[in-house]
Amino acid sequence: MSSAAPAPWVIIGCGYTGAYVARALVGRGVPLTITRRDRTAAEELAQQLGARGAGVDLGDPSTLEGVIPDGAVVVCLAPPGHDPAFEIQTLVEAAKAASKIVYVSSTGVYAPASGDWVDERWPIAPTTASGRARATAEAALGQAKVPVVILRAAGIHGPGRKMSDRIREGTHRVIGDGSSHVSRIHVVDLVAAIIAAGTRPVTGAVNVADDDPAPIGEVADAFAAKLGVPPPPRVPVDSVSPEVAGMLTANRRISNRRMKEELGVQLRYKSWRDGL
Repeated sequence: MSSAAPAPWVIIGCGYTGAYVARALVGRGVPLTITRRDRTAAEELAQQLGARGAGVDLGDPSTLEGVIPDGAVVVCLAPPGHDPAFEIQTLVEAAKAASKIVYVSSTGVYAPASGDWVDERWPIAPTTASGRARATAEAALGQAKVPVVILRAAGIHGPGRKMSDRIREGTHRVIGDGSSHVSRIHVVDLVAAIIAAGTRPVTGAVNVADDDPAPIGEVADAFAAKLGVPPPPRVPVDSVSPEVAGMLTANRRISNRRMKEELGVQLRYKSWRDGL
């Protein structure tokens, strides 16, 4: 007897991370729809991947008509727009016959931590505009009638998103004295977490981070030494935008215990050092 056909998946906002997720799912023979705001761009990428493409703007409910099949796993990677609550309400309504919603959020929703370890119980008190938008979107997911997993991703790195490129080019700056801890996650491991979240009976918030949060100055200096270039300069916190300063000085060490134990993610990139 043949096994049951895999459930369809839909990726809302198929950008950098979404393209990696899409390739992994197509490789498993999963029926897949990918979306972008630009329909032509979505269809072109979908053709390359062997998926279906659609133009979707969460600010316009009409664009979601007929996009999400019954029983689908819906992965939302679209960043919040002007009205995060309305956008998520639109998604929730369109996905009311889905099997699950996987929303990829950010550790930026948490309050600053002064170097402490941050698990999913840490207070939600973002200090940046993007963090506040993410927190609003997360709250709106409470209206969903289907199971929801919120993946709070640390800083994403991978091909095309390497600190070493900026250091080599001389454009990287260390904010403040460099002692603030930042957690990271390689895109390959984030993809594993997304697929696990869509296939395992896990709900609620789950942090997605590697094992090695580290001071931003230490990381930058290590990459510079490896490249044989001078350490990046330190610049005052008030010399950069509040958004950048908020992200890089919140000093959080993100706990990934739930990701490992409940999603079963085995990290391929356990540390930023693996990128050296």
